[in-house]
Amino acid sequence: MGLREYVIRRSIYMFLLIVAVVCFNFFLFRLPTFLFGASPVSLMLSDELRRNLTQDLLEQMYVNFGLVPNPDIFDWIYMFWRYIVSMFTGNFGVSFLTQRPVMDSIVERLPNTLLLMGTSSMVSILLGIWTGVKVAADPGSRKDVSAVTVALFIYALPVFWLGMMLLLIFGFMLPQWTEAMWGIRIGFPQFGTISYDVWEVARGNPLGALMVAGDVLHHLFLPMITLGVGGYGGYFLYMRNNLIDVMTEDYILTARAKGLDENQVLYKHGLKNAMLPMVTIIALNFGFLINGATLTETVFTWRGLGRFIFDSLLLMDYPVIQTIFMIIAITAILANFVADLLYGVLDPRIKYG
Repeated sequence: MGLREYVIRRSIYMFLLIVAVVCFNFFLFRLPTFLFGASPVSLMLSDELRRNLTQDLLEQMYVNFGLVPNPDIFDWIYMFWRYIVSMFTGNFGVSFLTQRPVMDSIVERLPNTLLLMGTSSMVSILLGIWTGVKVAADPGSRKDVSAVTVALFIYALPVFWLGMMLLLIFGFMLPQWTEAMWGIRIGFPQFGTISYDVWEVARGNPLGALMVAGDVLHHLFLPMITLGVGGYGGYFLYMRNNLIDVMTEDYILTARAKGLDENQVLYKHGLKNAMLPMVTIIALNFGFLINGATLTETVFTWRGLGRFIFDSLLLMDYPVIQTIFMIIAITAILANFVADLLYGVLDPRIKYG
């Protein structure tokens, strides 16, 4: 099978998988309503307000949100049909939380999440691969044992706990220490993506764009380190173990027998082949990195998709949750598809079949 046929077959498979994910999303986030009768409308209304609303107004709220009070099997079929048609026609509905089109709210927050995920991924991947290669060159040494111990400890740390510790030390305690010692507060912001007064100061200033960018990076540092360090341990361990296995292969012995320098053997022959499984690991983690971003953004009040997911789950905001999870699923599927294609680039021996 050639590359063209392989791409066509994988594209059909991806389409069917996306259809299955879209259907699964509908039933998954409506289980509380189906099993317990819980409704987004009931969560949005206080007990006092619910008592004062007339039945007609309450039913009108259900109609506005595309819901049905006390749905039977035929209502579920109708809502599922409307959901499928809306999804595949690009109509993702209106958020129950913000009362705005879902895509408008997502587009506003997406750049913040991409910034956080992109920078933290670069930190964890590059640092993990680099340190993994360094210690794999001398397995069993004191340096190797120390690095593995640290990586396992980091890998086991809950992301939210690490974020709270960094926030406590560098966002709360450090500014107090520096102010007590030197009379100035040196530290990092405790919440948000940008300071409230930056826009006013930057407006009309020739260096306003740089001021805004610097303030965003100042807010970004702690959540980026939290998410980056949280992913570092896994990449390091994968890289180290893969490279140690590769360095025992026969072609490595042949390269050494030819008199090649150890660095050439390590980087030219060993690293290239050890990167093959790393491509799959990176692709899989990229699709599900939003899970860690949800906890990190919640801890640091970072205005991104992760925090939006958390708020939407609390209020059972079906349109938002379904849309974001569909984006995550499509991202994971596409990332794996790209990884399959990269296999052929990194290793010409791989055939599509």
